[in-house]
Amino acid sequence: MSTSDDRPFEKPEAIGHAMRRRPVPRKKLSDVVEEELEQMIRRREFAEGEQLPSERELMAFFNVGRPSVREALAALKRKGLVQINNGERARVCRPSADTIISELSGMAKDFLTKPGGIAHFEQLRLFFESSLVRYAAEFATDEQIARLGKALEMNSQSLDDNDLFIRSDIEFHRELAEIPGNPIFMVIHVALLDWLIAARPTVSLAELHAHNNISYQQHIAIYQAICKRDPDAADKALKSHLNSVFAAYYPAKK
Repeated sequence: MSTSDDRPFEKPEAIGHAMRRRPVPRKKLSDVVEEELEQMIRRREFAEGEQLPSERELMAFFNVGRPSVREALAALKRKGLVQINNGERARVCRPSADTIISELSGMAKDFLTKPGGIAHFEQLRLFFESSLVRYAAEFATDEQIARLGKALEMNSQSLDDNDLFIRSDIEFHRELAEIPGNPIFMVIHVALLDWLIAARPTVSLAELHAHNNISYQQHIAIYQAICKRDPDAADKALKSHLNSVFAAYYPAKK
């Protein structure tokens, strides 16, 4: 007499009320190698500046082929955990602020294409630069204010050249971001401007030229407020400027 234990094992099609059977995805070998090496690096089994074993040694250790090892090392390089130079073994390093922002870049650009994405990033820039100008008005050194003034002169000299003006405009805002002396601020600021400028629609040369003159006058207002050590006035001038920039590229629909 057979019992239920004598029947061949059958995979259930469902467990409970919600879980239906589906195949569990298998990890690529390169992903497994990447994760193992990353954990070794984070546990300090390989010190910063130390070279990893050779590709051949890693292949033997993980029992995988060369492509899997190379893919894993390339992924670690993107994360800023190793440096790879031609003809040398990968060397352990620590992620920099640039690496972190670079990892976010693809996601940021995707987000900018979503409805409201640009407005959200412009608001982020407004909050960020608002803090920068307030800090500058209170703590900028005479030398830093002088550099900001030179960037303003570049603004003035490039009013008739749209490409040059955009570069001088970026330089003016870059000088603001440099004043706190925090390298993370600089990396975030550069990335924000890169993402936003790349996403801007094309406007006519005549409109752009008119906007350049407005931006220049607004830069003067920001600079003068910083020179007077007036953070409230600097903040007000900056907000007027960035709102004007947004309106120039994204006019309100009638």
